[in-house]
Amino acid sequence: MTEEKDNKKLSKAEKAEEEEKLHIYFVEKVVTLMTGAMGFVAALAWNDAVRKLFERIFGTAGSGDITAMFIYAIIITATVVIVTYRLTRIVEKMKKRGKNKVVK
Repeated sequence: MTEEKDNKKLSKAEKAEEEEKLHIYFVEKVVTLMTGAMGFVAALAWNDAVRKLFERIFGTAGSGDITAMFIYAIIITATVVIVTYRLTRIVEKMKKRGKNKVVK
């Protein structure tokens, strides 16, 4: 009888561990997608800035100020780096927390 209870407890613990792993996996994938999307936005910002630089150098008429475009690209890039760093740290902490639960 007690052996059956021990098996049920183990299965509950195993289920909780699997749920934690799934949660961490899901968050990792969301972070990966968000990082990719933000990297894409940064790439578009730099694309516009470089395009404006070429327009200025080669005299092609264009709209918008080149200085503003570069400032925008720098701000977007810095924001993406900061957000990516923080999201990565959150995932690392979740992984450590999950490992600590398994060890205890």
